[in-house]
Amino acid sequence: MIQVIPAILLSIFSQPLHSLPSANNFSIKDRLSTVGSPTITQPLSVVKDEFGLLRNERIGNLQIGLQEAKVKQRINCALKREAEQLWGADGAYHQIWKYVDCGITLSMVSEKKGAPKSIESITLNSPSRLSTKRNIQIGSPQTAVMKAYKSEWNREISGADLFVAGSSYGGLIFQFQNGKVSLIFLGAAAE
Repeated sequence: MIQVIPAILLSIFSQPLHSLPSANNFSIKDRLSTVGSPTITQPLSVVKDEFGLLRNERIGNLQIGLQEAKVKQRINCALKREAEQLWGADGAYHQIWKYVDCGITLSMVSEKKGAPKSIESITLNSPSRLSTKRNIQIGSPQTAVMKAYKSEWNREISGADLFVAGSSYGGLIFQFQNGKVSLIFLGAAAE
């Protein structure tokens, strides 16, 4: 399910992703830090701080950068971990953690193989009951999302069934089915 988001965004962008700045050009510490944000010289949206949601948003009691020890304390569902993979783009080790019974998928990252990881992105789908800081959850009406995140709405890459708050390089993405939220993604969907 986590792979759906980048494919959707690729179809929306009018220019190749490789020509845009990448969140993965920054070290893990920089991407997960709450201090500063990369400078983007090309306007992608009307949002003043495109990385603000990435740094400040929470989904339930989860947030970007949360260490794995705390993740294990906060999610009480069976966990299925995929194999760690070294990504050449950032030189870090990535691993997908799936909590299927809770409708939560986490992309976890560390700088060394086998080292403790932290959350890089969060994806929710049914039957998740977690909500964003502004009380949006799976099943919320599309109109509620538009009202709650209106000031961060990135109209340039949103579509009829996709609402991007912030940036594809760091923000919230909501997918809709029949006018209701069917998927919530917090993180960097584009590289």
